[in-house]
Amino acid sequence: LAARMSVESLQNEASCSICLELFQDPVSIHCGHSFCRVCITRNWEGLTTNFSCPRCRETVPQQSLRPNWELANITEVAKMLNLQQVREVEGGENLCKEHRETLKLSCEDEERLVCVASDRSKVHRNHSVVPMDEAAQEYKEQIQAQLQLLKSEQEAFQSSMKERKKKIQDYAKRTEAEKQKIVTKYKQLHKFLEEQEAFLLAQLEQLDTEIMNAHKEILTRLLEETMSLGALIAEMEKICQQPGCELLKRETFSQPLGISPELEKKVCDFTEKTAVVKQAMEEFQGTVRRSRRENVVMTLDPKTANAELCLLEDCRVMWWGSCEQDLPPNPERFKFHPCVLGSRGFTSGWHCWEVKIYGRGMWAIGVAKESVPRERPFPLKPEAGVWALCHSRDGYKALTSPDVTPLALHNVPQQIRICLDYQKGRVVFFDAVRKARLFAFLQGSFRGETVYPWFLV
Repeated sequence: LAARMSVESLQNEASCSICLELFQDPVSIHCGHSFCRVCITRNWEGLTTNFSCPRCRETVPQQSLRPNWELANITEVAKMLNLQQVREVEGGENLCKEHRETLKLSCEDEERLVCVASDRSKVHRNHSVVPMDEAAQEYKEQIQAQLQLLKSEQEAFQSSMKERKKKIQDYAKRTEAEKQKIVTKYKQLHKFLEEQEAFLLAQLEQLDTEIMNAHKEILTRLLEETMSLGALIAEMEKICQQPGCELLKRETFSQPLGISPELEKKVCDFTEKTAVVKQAMEEFQGTVRRSRRENVVMTLDPKTANAELCLLEDCRVMWWGSCEQDLPPNPERFKFHPCVLGSRGFTSGWHCWEVKIYGRGMWAIGVAKESVPRERPFPLKPEAGVWALCHSRDGYKALTSPDVTPLALHNVPQQIRICLDYQKGRVVFFDAVRKARLFAFLQGSFRGETVYPWFLV
């Protein structure tokens, strides 16, 4: 302990008071204190006079640095002693603190290294002790197993990330394509509307010119008639002074000109055109407003799913098959038919959602009332509260009443769009890819009841 303290004292004396490290190229200044040459030079940087000592603050008008060779030698000795001390400490880490013997064994009970003498002691007599190399190898194998598991998880995660990135890129491409379609269609619409506006305004300007010309013509004729009537009045006043036979002579007067029937018909026709344009714009605006709010993000409700249905991907994918599921006996769950409801119900408004079809098996999609039976079978018809389209061995059918309606589809729909107009009782099915209507229920009666998207496989 005394030797260690002596070494520490030597190191303190051989350390620069500026950088607190062992001296590097030590120099002495006017007051006798010593510093690293670099440290004192940086400390005095920018000074031209009154150089002060960083320790005693004694000043001197001129800079004076003298190499201190003796202190440099002492510093080298301190460095060697410090290195030797570090080696002793590192070597002591592999020694038993109690017996000062090399640690060669591993105690599995206490999970620490022990020496041979400790293994023979009473403390470790009944413990499981194995050679350190054997324990290290076993621990290394455990690490390798965990490492392999982590690598597998990392590969699965990277694969999932890659797949999701591809999906996002596909969605971005589809979104960009739809964006270009919308921009193109609206440009065409803007061009059409501008052309129609220019055409109608030109017609209206021409009609306005015809009206003004007719008005001027009528005013001219009326002025002429007025002047003629004035002259006639003066003449009749003279006639009143004449004998009675002259008074019995009658004079006929022409009626003022009216508006041309042809011109009046043009005005009426133009008014009708304006009314038609106004109605078309109102219908177009209503369609655009509905399209903004009709799309619904739909997921499946697991509380209603039949026990033989498998739901995956956040309840957005389903199929019929054996799944190891421990499902609670919810009263909402379908016990007989292999079907499930959507997570969101509707009591008003216009709503649309899309369903992707995989495979060529039996399926049915549409809407159903909340009150459809869950514990027993029920007919898949509008009278029972189901409006749906289905596919089976017989092809595509609409589940109408009293008999189903076969559908002659020229193309197999891969994605079906379902639109519900609650107020009008309409359920319409479209081929979402080809934008073609497949079938429509036009007289559904929901009677104020909640209606849910309905799926069966």
